[in-house]
Amino acid sequence: MIKLNQGFIAISTVLVLSAIFLSISLGMSLRAIAGTDISIAFAEREKARLLAHGCLDYARMELQRTLDYQGNEVILIGEGDCEIFDIEGSGNNNRVLMVESTVGNHTVRIKDMIEQISPNMIILSSERVVSF
Repeated sequence: MIKLNQGFIAISTVLVLSAIFLSISLGMSLRAIAGTDISIAFAEREKARLLAHGCLDYARMELQRTLDYQGNEVILIGEGDCEIFDIEGSGNNNRVLMVESTVGNHTVRIKDMIEQISPNMIILSSERVVSF
């Protein structure tokens, strides 16, 4: 009778330990998957930010090249796109430049307040905004 109880205790112990190790493994796997999702989201947000700044630089250069540049164009780069909205104002002074970039589910909007374009561009403010 003692040997039957020892076998039952051994099997019970193995089953309990297996359940514990399975729970730990499953928890670690789920945490790794969640960490990967966060990393992807962070990378997309950073790409959207960089894309918006690139489009902003492009629009500034076009505006300096010709004061008649009105924006209103979409630039596709890789897996994202950037939209340069209609540039407010006219002439050399007091212009408003707005760009929006989207990568995945992340959108970045930047608004520039430009006091003077030529001979040297004077930017009063350049800020990230929630909406235009």
